Amino acid sequence: MSLQMSLIFAALCGEMITLFVLVCPIPHPVRVRMMHATEVLRTSNNFKIGVIFSTILLGMQFVDCVNRLKKFSELGNPYFGSFSTTNQQIAGSLTSGQLASKFYAQRNLYLTGAVLYLELAIWVVVGIVEKLVAKETQLRVLNSKATSDEEAEKYKELIRKKEVDIKAFKVQIEGLQRAYDSQTPDTNISKDD
Repeated sequence: MSLQMSLIFAALCGEMITLFVLVCPIPHPVRVRMMHATEVLRTSNNFKIGVIFSTILLGMQFVDCVNRLKKFSELGNPYFGSFSTTNQQIAGSLTSGQLASKFYAQRNLYLTGAVLYLELAIWVVVGIVEKLVAKETQLRVLNSKATSDEEAEKYKELIRKKEVDIKAFKVQIEGLQRAYDSQTPDTNISKDD
């Protein structure tokens, strides 16, 4: 059992490191290589089988831990059962072996749950980083192209039109605010009222 938990803890540490590396601000060329490596892993059948197999095993262990902890609800466990028993009755009804079993089940539940959660988080973050890399690559391509003066003039004219619209909206907002303020009474309300 300790070898199994050591492997789960190692997987947890590995997932935390992977998630940390994915979230760190890394230069674009390094991110492109990282995303290429994740794409190679995603297309690898052996990697897919390993991930699916380990996810199923961890899921089974997670469910087993929940079922083991449900056993203690009959003994007045406040996490799963009703609160009808007092703490003294709970402490008096659990033997040291049952307390140890409960502790190990809770520990395994937390570790396997964290591993499963981080696995899901890694897949989501990889998807987000892939989109980020694609958009940054597109931006770099667009910035490398020289824009024509005609396009620049067209966009400058569009900006001027938008600025005129913004000024009109500001005037309209000020007028509406004055109209609203004129309709409200000028009575001062103190804290004591």
